[in-house]
Amino acid sequence: MTTIPDTVLAWSRGLASLSPGVVPCRGLRPDEWRETHRRCGEFVERWGMQAHAAGWDTLRLFGVHPELDTIRGDYSGILVTLSVDIHEVTPEWIKLGGGPPIGTSPLRCRA
Repeated sequence: MTTIPDTVLAWSRGLASLSPGVVPCRGLRPDEWRETHRRCGEFVERWGMQAHAAGWDTLRLFGVHPELDTIRGDYSGILVTLSVDIHEVTPEWIKLGGGPPIGTSPLRCRA
């Protein structure tokens, strides 16, 4: 039996505490948020254990700018505006859709 790490459980619980019908921060449209919420849940279910083992943390995945929310995309976690499928998770990057991988460069955000 596999034990789910506390971090992955926190990601799952955090997403469960958010309604797909209520946009949680500025910079997202309702339709974008519904899609992001669904895809983030799928990410945690499919890739959560691997992302945790690879060293990905809450801020790098789900963080947003402390004052401007998602208006500053360069301060947002990789999954904040997720609208494509995840194809691979490594310690160095996450491969989204058909584009180039997104790396682990430092982000300045809040969860």
